[in-house]
Amino acid sequence: MSAVTQASSCIALQPVCDRQFNHVADELLYRPNEVAAEGAEPGADGLRASARAYVTAFYEIGLAALVGTRSLLVPVPVQWVLEPEIMLLPADKTMVVLPDSLEPDAAVFAALGSLREQGYTLLADDVLIDRSPEALLEQVQVVRIDVRDTAGLVDKVRRYAREHVSLLACHLQTLEQYEQCRDLPFSYFQGDFYAIAHPVAGRAIKRAGNRAASLQLLRELYLPNPDLKRIEALLVQDPHLCALLFKRANAASGERLHRVTKLQQVIMMLGFDKIRALTVTLLLAHNEPVKRFLVLKALVRAAMARRLARHARGVDPDTAFTAGFFSMMEQIEGTPLEALLKEARLDPVLEDALLRRQGELGKVLTLVLAFEEARLDREGISRLDQLNGDYLASVAWAQEIMAIAE
Repeated sequence: MSAVTQASSCIALQPVCDRQFNHVADELLYRPNEVAAEGAEPGADGLRASARAYVTAFYEIGLAALVGTRSLLVPVPVQWVLEPEIMLLPADKTMVVLPDSLEPDAAVFAALGSLREQGYTLLADDVLIDRSPEALLEQVQVVRIDVRDTAGLVDKVRRYAREHVSLLACHLQTLEQYEQCRDLPFSYFQGDFYAIAHPVAGRAIKRAGNRAASLQLLRELYLPNPDLKRIEALLVQDPHLCALLFKRANAASGERLHRVTKLQQVIMMLGFDKIRALTVTLLLAHNEPVKRFLVLKALVRAAMARRLARHARGVDPDTAFTAGFFSMMEQIEGTPLEALLKEARLDPVLEDALLRRQGELGKVLTLVLAFEEARLDREGISRLDQLNGDYLASVAWAQEIMAIAE
């Protein structure tokens, strides 16, 4: 990882799943922004970048809010390995990702042994393991392998598997690669392979649905002043979704004598903001693991657009949320965005922002996407601390919604 200041590093979370496609962990990344990296101040180091990221993730947002019951993979600089007291990380919830620049020597091996005694799970990339295989394999519990390097991959995986360590396949780009790696003794999988929803073996059968009605429901839910009667009329066209919403509402009511019997009661009980996000989550995820990853990303993007809209001129935050969410719909539904927008009959301002990035709303959406891709301009860099905080707060909010929908 490049040594740049936190002031030029965008924070990101990358999901990790297991062999059953369960979302079991996330890796906290701080990626150097391309524009800023060119002018990074001399002597800037990864310790400063990681410290700022960890303070935001662990103390300002909170680990439980950020990842729920999942583990967090935390890349650490060399200085932390030797002196972990400089940043206290919760050993029971974090998996320490050792830096590839670590030089195996007596001091390092002693430090790794101490970290294991403190309860940390240690992960190392195979390029680091190659420098001192016997000694390092005695210390680490997880080895990460870049599957883009296919030369000798099968032999390498089987060799590591005999060492009684868990294996994580990284840089998976397609679901086909994921399926191929499942035939090898990998325990965990990481990459962008969930970005386009293709069938996954063993997943639940996708339910049938009225997509036109569903898109109109999404549009209505995120209007500044939604019409509850129209929402009810659209919801009843999807009995499966209605049943799930009643189930959530009645579960939330606990041991109350009177159960929820009306859709308006469901909305009032769960809260309007939460019912909107919960509805689109249930509507789009369809109990499909791949789509749950995409819906989570869509909720994060939408929530971040809503937060940024509060600092923009004349942009309604709820409209910005809709724009952020619909910007992911092409990937979720597998249909061109222009066709989806025509079905949903969105406001022309929303269409212009989504298709052409026009207007103040288009600027908000452009900033969100630039942050995701770590391609901020100078103006975005000046707001990077705010953007990183808004991103992690958006992840925490989306995590809460997804937990309710499980």
